[in-house]
Amino acid sequence: MSTSFAFRSAVVVAAGAAALLVGAGQASADVAPGSYTSTTTTSSGIVLLQRTGSVQGQDLVLIGRYPIHPTPTGGYVDFFPGHRVVMNSDGHGGYTGPAYLGGVVVGSITLTPQG
Repeated sequence: MSTSFAFRSAVVVAAGAAALLVGAGQASADVAPGSYTSTTTTSSGIVLLQRTGSVQGQDLVLIGRYPIHPTPTGGYVDFFPGHRVVMNSDGHGGYTGPAYLGGVVVGSITLTPQG
């Protein structure tokens, strides 16, 4: 067996293994359905918006209806291009995380379960 053939075979095997790993996908968690109090703050802690919202299916419903993209720790929502909020489980039924505008952290969001 030539060195060149052995090298090409190793590359094919490695590529196949990588495809299997990538194809399996990343484990994800969901943001639990229900009613929440949503609090959005600036990075300095000033409350910008506090209102009742909900998670219905895979959507966050606040002022509009926004699809939640699952992550290993909860999910994230893109309100509009460049404005993303990340919702990480707080371990107590709620979610909290940074709010980004153009990739820069500008504040945070907290979802506190109601009831």
